[in-house]
Amino acid sequence: MKTSFFQFLKDVLKELFSNKVNFVFMFLALTISLITLNTIYSLGLSAKKQVMDSLASVQFGKDAMFIIAGGGRIVGLTTTRRDTLKLEDVEEIKRLDFVKLASPISIGTLEVSYKGIAEKLKVEGVLPNYVFANNWYPKVGRFINERDLKTKAKVCVVGADIPKKFNIKNILGVKIKIAGQYFKVIGVLESKPFFGHHRWDERILIPLTTAQRRVFNKDYIEGVKLLFREGTDIKIAEKKIREILRKRHKLFGIEPDDFRIITPELAISIFTKTMRTINVFLLAIALISLTISGVIIMNLMYANIEEKAPVIALRIALGADPRKIVKHYLVMSFFIAIISGAIGWVLSMFLMQIISFFTPLKPVFSWKVFILSLSFATFTSVTFTLMPAIRASKIEPAILLKTL
Repeated sequence: MKTSFFQFLKDVLKELFSNKVNFVFMFLALTISLITLNTIYSLGLSAKKQVMDSLASVQFGKDAMFIIAGGGRIVGLTTTRRDTLKLEDVEEIKRLDFVKLASPISIGTLEVSYKGIAEKLKVEGVLPNYVFANNWYPKVGRFINERDLKTKAKVCVVGADIPKKFNIKNILGVKIKIAGQYFKVIGVLESKPFFGHHRWDERILIPLTTAQRRVFNKDYIEGVKLLFREGTDIKIAEKKIREILRKRHKLFGIEPDDFRIITPELAISIFTKTMRTINVFLLAIALISLTISGVIIMNLMYANIEEKAPVIALRIALGADPRKIVKHYLVMSFFIAIISGAIGWVLSMFLMQIISFFTPLKPVFSWKVFILSLSFATFTSVTFTLMPAIRASKIEPAILLKTL
């Protein structure tokens, strides 16, 4: 019994939509699983993009490096002293011919207040070259200058969210209290993207000399941002800088470093490690959900085949090739997969849009995600339809006698 290709597709679609209840349940089972899978994958892509944008916005590209005081793991508590990184170390590193700029910082979390409103905020002592090191300039007002450093001036430049946090409309010239001392606001920085707890727009910058002598009362620094000249080999630079610091800090043999060097690649790895761990766990749940969806599709296909058994038997009795029966149901499952995959992807993007209202993660359009959605849908639907399809192809024509 020969039929045209279009007649074959017509028969497949006719049977697919003949039992609307079965179709709806197969569609829902697969679509819900795909929404979960696509959303989790998109969240991972969005998180990575957010990290890359955040690093790019503060000029932490391939020609940059950050040195943090204190040895040990990059994330977590230090295992060595944290008071050994000095400005003299920075001056020594600046002498290296591949170093274009070195910007040391002194950091602390202090109480900042204005007219009864008090907040614990990150305060950083910086040099004027901080703006170039981090590509972060004042939107209004000015930045810290050399005169501010020499006079240990009590002036500050605030992040974009600070005026709103303290309900100040025109903050330039206003005096806010930092650790019990009044500082005059001389500038407001441009807004910067952030990820997680690293909220750039809630920071306050003061002259490094003021920070060390009048606020923190210490002669060491917490870190230094380095920018290298174009073409610098980051690995060679890291090796030379490590040698200089170990020699200056009198660290020999197997003694651990009392500093940590962060490269852009390492920074990305740190930011995305937690997200990757969560994603693996959630993806495992999504794959289990897909398997359950596949089992539902398989059982509904079995039920559909049992219902259509007399029709299938008649086709076989009239000479239909068993392979064509198998193909018939596999193509039917393929249509279910395409419909579920496309709609699941659209709904997952809509869900990502909702998530973006409550988190910094933004929807990321990716053909890779779309193809992944269709691929998983097709694999699940076709794989779990194969056994019912084979069973359908083995129905004996004698079953027709039962219908008489």
